[in-house]
Amino acid sequence: MQVSIALYGAARVVTGKSQVDIVLDEACGPATLGQALAALCDANPRARPYLLTEAGTLQSHIRVLINDARPQPDATLATPLHDGDRVTLLVAVAGGRSPIT
Repeated sequence: MQVSIALYGAARVVTGKSQVDIVLDEACGPATLGQALAALCDANPRARPYLLTEAGTLQSHIRVLINDARPQPDATLATPLHDGDRVTLLVAVAGGRSPIT
């Protein structure tokens, strides 16, 4: 099974790539977001601290889209993936100026 991962922010900078194609083995059951990120980080170790905490969970500032939609509820490492899925990893940003009232 193959999924594409689109990278933005620091993950794009440290990998030097805007997209990575990952091949996952489904022999042990359905593939998950966690397996895809593990494969990405194995191939690009410098991306690990930008995407995953030391405990191996998804960083709180990372937003995940699957096939251009934000899953409800939010994606976790256990979120199942399907052949041909496109995963987008975005860095959540906050701030800006309050509207003038």
